[in-house]
Amino acid sequence: MDWSEVLTAGGFFESATTFWLTLCIVLLILEVFTSGFFLGALAVSAALAAGIAALGWSNETQVIGFSVVSIASLIWARPLFMSAFGPEDLPTNAEKLVGATGTVTHQVPVGGIGRVRLTNEDWRATASEQLEIGQAVKVVKVEGNTLDVRRA
Repeated sequence: MDWSEVLTAGGFFESATTFWLTLCIVLLILEVFTSGFFLGALAVSAALAAGIAALGWSNETQVIGFSVVSIASLIWARPLFMSAFGPEDLPTNAEKLVGATGTVTHQVPVGGIGRVRLTNEDWRATASEQLEIGQAVKVVKVEGNTLDVRRA
């Protein structure tokens, strides 16, 4: 395979360096519209390949450099960027119920399931002690659609 023909896109680009720099810029622009730093990791590889081309190294070395750095940046650099700039864990609405107070609507036996009303919603509830109808309770933990409650 003639990499020279591929890297200059059949004469469209003046040199392989121009090809790699153009690819780098296009990948960076596309990264702005996507999430996950996938294309950004490839842009780093294209920039390195442009540097290799500018030094006058062979076209095969440019492609190998691009490939190796692409794989390395996707394995190591991408996770670092994702942890530094990625979304933080946001609490769900259910997690916001911890600490809320409610009223027992159906008796909650020890180790069994009862019902508790929080604001305008009726929830399944468990407790480490028996709770009677009408008692005030506080949410300790949320597991799925079941509240773990204790006396308020």
